[in-house]
Amino acid sequence: MTLSSGAVEGGYDTDFHLPVEQAVEASGLEWTHVRPGEFMLNKLWIWGPSIRAEGVVRDPFPDATWCPVHEDDIADVAAAALLEDGHAGRAYTLNGPEFLSVRDQVRIIGEALGREVRLERVTPGRAREIYRRQGGFAADNADFLLGFKDYSGAPADPEDRGALDLSAFGPLPTAEAVTGRARTFAEWARDHAGDLRP
Repeated sequence: MTLSSGAVEGGYDTDFHLPVEQAVEASGLEWTHVRPGEFMLNKLWIWGPSIRAEGVVRDPFPDATWCPVHEDDIADVAAAALLEDGHAGRAYTLNGPEFLSVRDQVRIIGEALGREVRLERVTPGRAREIYRRQGGFAADNADFLLGFKDYSGAPADPEDRGALDLSAFGPLPTAEAVTGRARTFAEWARDHAGDLRP
């Protein structure tokens, strides 16, 4: 079982996860690829510090929509691929069960916390400064997450990231088809409410 990326399916990731998939397939062993899109957990690492400290999310693309996937759904699909028959030779592209804008996600987090979480639109450059100051995952991935670099690491225009239409990629029923359920963003926010409180 390989943990890959949904970007392989979309043709965006051709030189990072795709070569790993190809090597695994060429090994002669049975294989299953699990290709998640954006992890809901990324929100904890990216937005968590400012939510805990100030009750605010700063983001350059508040109306960008996507269907992030709960990390437990990824784990459940991976476990099924490893422990159950019928998954060999399959590639499972995963994302969450609903399209949500950044605004929607911030509102849902506020509901889980029982308090308002403000959304402040900032420029991509300002967001990059914030991410880098935070350290960790946000700092390590700021250029890619904000569109300053593409999947191959080449320079890119952040405004292109904000204009992406990802509606053709989901939501997909994969997690529910494989495991019998797909967790919503509201469930994720409730699961991590304690991690997002001061």
